[in-house]
Amino acid sequence: MDNFITSIHGIEESLKKNTKAAVLYISKSNKRIDQLEQSARKVGVTVQKIDNKELDRMCAKGENKGVALKVQITQSVSEVRYQDIKNFIRHNEHKDQLLVLVLDGITDPHNFGAILRSADQFGVDLVVTAEKRSASINATVAKVSVGAHAWVPTLQVTNLVRTLEELQKSGFWIYGADMGGGTAPETDLKGKTVLVMGSEGAGISRLVREKCDTMVSIPTSGHVDSLNVSVAAGILMYEVVRQRG
Repeated sequence: MDNFITSIHGIEESLKKNTKAAVLYISKSNKRIDQLEQSARKVGVTVQKIDNKELDRMCAKGENKGVALKVQITQSVSEVRYQDIKNFIRHNEHKDQLLVLVLDGITDPHNFGAILRSADQFGVDLVVTAEKRSASINATVAKVSVGAHAWVPTLQVTNLVRTLEELQKSGFWIYGADMGGGTAPETDLKGKTVLVMGSEGAGISRLVREKCDTMVSIPTSGHVDSLNVSVAAGILMYEVVRQRG
């Protein structure tokens, strides 16, 4: 599927990692765009100079910055790719500290992109989503993640429940994010850890919840019901890293 990345930083990161980059379209010249052109030519990406009106038609309204990268975005664009969850487990069986993030029903590409950005910063080993009822990597996700989509290993699976069962069998402990769970700072999150994040509306689905070993929450004192899911995911990822020291 062809998509257009229009943010300068998103293009920079995609040129570093995304082997599916097809064409860099340029309608104006400045220092950063000239640097992008050099980077694109260096990695063998075709550069095409076009009229600014033509670039306008490629970009979402108000997003024409004089450059756009046409890419063929797939669900997993990181250099580290896993065919399935068993492949991930085999590849990492020698490690005693792992963090897997499972997204259950996260359909908003802005939330997905923000989660991937945090996952990159906190060294998440794998982000798992379902083939149905989940956002896929697209131009919006690439933009919001500021290029992190190109660095974080992701895996789409047909069945989240079976995936969690495989992880449990290999020694992972499954933590579901829920306001009624024990607080994260008081929960031991070290070792082989899976964090499950549900949608903002429905939360974690029943069958997935039943596979969680325990539920974990973030201590808050605000007046509204809950945190945005991408913010909550970032806080929990940070807590895992903090506990590891």
